[in-house]
Amino acid sequence: MCGISGILAFNQVGAFYMINLAKSLDCLAQRGPDARGTYIEDRYAVGHRRLSIIDTDSRSNQPMKDESQRYVISFNGEIFNYKILRENLLQEGVSFHTNSDTEVLLQSYIHHGVKAFEELVGFFAFAIYDIEEQELILCRDRYGIKPLLYYTDEDKILFASEMKSIVAYNVPKTIDKTSLQQYFQFNYIPPQHAIFEGVQKLTPGTYLKIKNKEVIQRSFYQLPVYDQKKGASISYENAVVEFKKLMEQSVIDRLVADVPLGSFLSGGLDSSIISGIAAQHYDNMHTFSIGYEGLGPVFDESPYALEAAKHFNTKHHVFQLTELDFENNVFKALDYIDEPFADSAMLPLFILSQNASKYLKVALSGDGADELLGGYNKHDAELKVRTGDYPKKMLALFNLFSPFLTESRNSQWGNLVRRVKKFNAMKDKSSIDRYYSMCLVTQPNQLLSVLDQSVYEETEGWKARKQEIVKDIQANDKGLNDVFRSDFNTVLVGDMLYKTDMMSMANGLEVRVPFLDHRLVDFVMSLPSAYKIDALKRKKIARDAFGDMLPASIVSRKKKGFDVPVQDYLYKNEGIKSFMSTTLTPDFIREQGLFHSEFAKTMIPTKGRIIKADPHLWWAYVVFQYWYKKNRVK
Repeated sequence: MCGISGILAFNQVGAFYMINLAKSLDCLAQRGPDARGTYIEDRYAVGHRRLSIIDTDSRSNQPMKDESQRYVISFNGEIFNYKILRENLLQEGVSFHTNSDTEVLLQSYIHHGVKAFEELVGFFAFAIYDIEEQELILCRDRYGIKPLLYYTDEDKILFASEMKSIVAYNVPKTIDKTSLQQYFQFNYIPPQHAIFEGVQKLTPGTYLKIKNKEVIQRSFYQLPVYDQKKGASISYENAVVEFKKLMEQSVIDRLVADVPLGSFLSGGLDSSIISGIAAQHYDNMHTFSIGYEGLGPVFDESPYALEAAKHFNTKHHVFQLTELDFENNVFKALDYIDEPFADSAMLPLFILSQNASKYLKVALSGDGADELLGGYNKHDAELKVRTGDYPKKMLALFNLFSPFLTESRNSQWGNLVRRVKKFNAMKDKSSIDRYYSMCLVTQPNQLLSVLDQSVYEETEGWKARKQEIVKDIQANDKGLNDVFRSDFNTVLVGDMLYKTDMMSMANGLEVRVPFLDHRLVDFVMSLPSAYKIDALKRKKIARDAFGDMLPASIVSRKKKGFDVPVQDYLYKNEGIKSFMSTTLTPDFIREQGLFHSEFAKTMIPTKGRIIKADPHLWWAYVVFQYWYKKNRVK
């Protein structure tokens, strides 16, 4: 796992920006503390920060050139089937000078071109430059596990693992107001787009070919589409057997490392499956979880994690988080996000990664299981609407009393009220509008009192972006495979994987995600929705495949999100209070020109004032303003 940065200049004006490579590379120091390297010629410059995982020998440092000196690669990620690919290349007469997956990747491209990308098992973002042809290839893995951003104009194309590394080339820091609006709706900026105008995120499963100023984007992978007319091609019983085999192989493949390895273990189904398989094949397995001291089962899953760890006989580490932990780490975590991102679960993930990195360099995680197998509350709600299988009379009775019921994420009852109210508001919408609304944390009409009117006047592009998000939704689909595809293309890459990458790499920790092995994903996506979720079970196939390996209490557990006690810990945070009261003055808000002044005033916690805004909207505002100030945005 590493960080990359580079520039291909189209002319002398573009070449002038190459002097910023060193500064850009400095911005990625946390991603690669083990080595730093650069390659520079007349029109191309590329840099690499290395976190050594496979073949830690210095000969595998990057950028790496092939023996002919024609090709140079800078690569972030891991190729888990590199030994198989290497053996195939050896049989073709290719010779190797290192034991690294980087050299295998480079030689695969040299001998097989872009077709080689289809054979890769792993996660990756890389740049390969053909010095002779002056042609650059930028490629990103199938699901966007590893980030790759780029910026292009008439003089150059820039690329990097993080936004701040792009900005280091003196890219204009002009806020994309459509992205700003989407940020406050989703709490993240949806894939492909970025907070600054002109910067884009490379679409997962695609590559760019750049030559003579021409930039061509092509796909090497697309998610399979389940054919409703053909129906199931395999019985459920056989599907369970195949799922188990593919899942076990995925975990085993991800145990390859020349450094210490462990697993995150929340006590939920996904991380328990991964940790259980890993413990069977990896000696002295370490597992890691967090708890919330004194906050009870609404937030604290650590008792379940401990039960699973005992069951698997792992060396378990529990980090009990307190208000002081958040006080000490909130701004440290925010310092590492490269654009506004308000999924508050990034804070415990940052602290978990920080502590786990003291023991190891690689951790396994359950990311992707919810999107793949129907694990979210919204999946359950959508299935109920599509099948009509929900208690209509009980819902009508609830509606009579709903004006008197208080929503809250801090209690089980309050959270139930919140979910039922949301379900009631969405159930009569079209499939497209319902899905879009369920993706949102803050509804568009709520933002009328948040963002200045000028922001809305300049964001007509939001309709096109909405279409990007809902393009896979099928109005007549009784199952949920269209929803799973949409989740893969939105929340998974834009929120979950971004969060995991940024918070783990901030601590020099590589996180691997076995549920996102493309062989497993392709198989599961080809199955009927009912194999994954029905009226009684979410993640049905996973529970049935591994029920005999897990503690019974974990098999039967309902989904528990990585919730954060925003009201308990963050509202009271003295550092946040100080930042907001001293920085976000009326003059600052007026000069910024993005928010309604009355809204901004109500966001600042002062003595005697209780913050009445939705906690997630308040947190999104805090994150944005801290990012804005730190990055000196104009």
